[in-house]
Amino acid sequence: MRPLIAKHFQPYLVLALLLAGLAILPEPLQQWLSYQRTAIEHGQLWRLLSGHLLHSNVWHLVMNLAGLLLAMLLHSHYYSPRYTLLNWLGCAVLISMLLYCFSPDIGLYVGLSGVLHAMLTLGAIKDMQVKQPTGTLLLAGLLAKVAWEQWQGPDADLADLINASVAIDAHLYGVLAGLATALLLLVVAPSDKN
Repeated sequence: MRPLIAKHFQPYLVLALLLAGLAILPEPLQQWLSYQRTAIEHGQLWRLLSGHLLHSNVWHLVMNLAGLLLAMLLHSHYYSPRYTLLNWLGCAVLISMLLYCFSPDIGLYVGLSGVLHAMLTLGAIKDMQVKQPTGTLLLAGLLAKVAWEQWQGPDADLADLINASVAIDAHLYGVLAGLATALLLLVVAPSDKN
């Protein structure tokens, strides 16, 4: 593997290790880090970020790690590790803020799926900018998926597998965060190679 390619994989690998490490924390520590609306209302703002790093069970973690691997394989070459980290952090906080402002029924949230939807959206738009035909297909698939979820509701079988409600609003807000980040990058650094 060329060193340049390996450098772009580093943030993904670090995030995967962080997710796995946090999964073995004792339950009280995980509770202290999860997105909890009432705790955020009392000033515990770290939960806007840390909730994305926790999972409801092993199956939830494994599915999110698979999504992280997919995002890495498809789009890690587009951004430097610094841009990747900034994109993740910005999208995670934006998704949490959207959950807080527009989904008051979600009192507890854990999982990386919203951020994964954001990163796949951002990567699909970058694909389209560099004239990769797969970008349009990926973006259309993501838009169709979140539209279907909003229309039909969460998948009951998936909820049983992860032992938690599927936060379909996080998926929607992830796509919106990816679109907003892509627009911001276009305005701030239109010719920057990142």
